[in-house]
Amino acid sequence: MASEEMGEVVETETAVTFRDLVASNVSRLREAAQVSVERVVKAANSIGLDWNAGWLRAVEHGQKALSAEELVAMPIVLSTALAHRVTLADLLLGDAPVVWRPDSSPIAASYLREIVTGAPFRRHFTDAAQDATALLMASNAAAVEKMRTVREANLGDVDVRTLGRAEAGSGAAEARLARRLGVPEIIVIAAAASLWGRSLSDERDALVRANGSKQALATITRRLTNDVTKRINEAAEPASASKA
Repeated sequence: MASEEMGEVVETETAVTFRDLVASNVSRLREAAQVSVERVVKAANSIGLDWNAGWLRAVEHGQKALSAEELVAMPIVLSTALAHRVTLADLLLGDAPVVWRPDSSPIAASYLREIVTGAPFRRHFTDAAQDATALLMASNAAAVEKMRTVREANLGDVDVRTLGRAEAGSGAAEARLARRLGVPEIIVIAAAASLWGRSLSDERDALVRANGSKQALATITRRLTNDVTKRINEAAEPASASKA
């Protein structure tokens, strides 16, 4: 599936529902291990779960949604039945964007896995007193550099989680605007996050869906890129004044 963005064809993926994502992964893991439904049910029963074959088949076909407790229990049950470690991240494996309802805004599958399986977050990275802790929480040198770049651009009012969500949802629109402005792409992402709490690409897609017309894509994109450019320029002004 492709959409036209400012005269350029951009490939997009068809979103999957959260229920179907989990269903396909449960089925995939069981079939890859050549394990029967009955064996999985037996493993569930052994730890006190009242699962049966009909229920599990309904789960694998996306006909039955897992409760929160069942979702957490599933990797434990599968680890026993399949005789190898299965994690919650395995149940969320996929590349397509994920939605909870067909008409809801999609989120990146990678961001979903990060949120569900990541370590607890307790601090705001713009709090100067917590800078050292925030840097230690960064997973690698590149992440630390991105955080530093955002702060130096005076866009540090965006918290880490919002910035991560915006970065996960970014795409070609952010890359093009960053090249045009001659700034790092993370600056464009942070500016969009400070405006809308998500990426320019996600905000654009949501407005196009709400408008109900793909003909509005170019107009919406132009308006949003102007808003992001203005936000970056406004953020740069205090920094320039302090250096004067």
